[in-house]
Amino acid sequence: MARRYFEIIISGGQLAALIALVALLLAVAFGLGVAVRLFEPQATSTAAVTLSSPTPAPAPTAAPVTTAATPVAVPTATPPAATPEPTPTTPAPKPTATRPPVRAKPAPGRWVQATALSKQTEAEGVRNRIIALGFTPKQVAVVPFAGKYRVRVGPFPDGESAGRVMARLQASGFAAAFVVKE
Repeated sequence: MARRYFEIIISGGQLAALIALVALLLAVAFGLGVAVRLFEPQATSTAAVTLSSPTPAPAPTAAPVTTAATPVAVPTATPPAATPEPTPTTPAPKPTATRPPVRAKPAPGRWVQATALSKQTEAEGVRNRIIALGFTPKQVAVVPFAGKYRVRVGPFPDGESAGRVMARLQASGFAAAFVVKE
């Protein structure tokens, strides 16, 4: 009886489609796992309470070994006190995002203005994007002026350092960024 051999030939496009399909299936499985967890908040919060506060059981004491025929009192291990079951509590309210105070006037020095917007919420969104680039919240300010909200980064001691930050912001999508001296 002759053996048969099979060969599977996959082109580059088919291999890419297969990899994309596997990645899509993994993403769907992950999404379903997240969705299931969203529908079970009580079970996970109870488990977290149980795991976060374990009570250690006292170690049992060993009975002394005696070879004499005299009776010896053997201490017995007392069972640990019954711990009350954790009562389900209402979940703590989610902290609301508080807006940082809008500065009335920026500190003196050189600032880099990324943009000016008419809505404060949009300006706060841009502020958060700039903070995500690596700047600290203290370095990024939203300054109201004449019905607009200016988003500025600084202050900087000299024009050279402000210029470097301006170039970095321009490379990150803020093409209209410029240096301002207060």
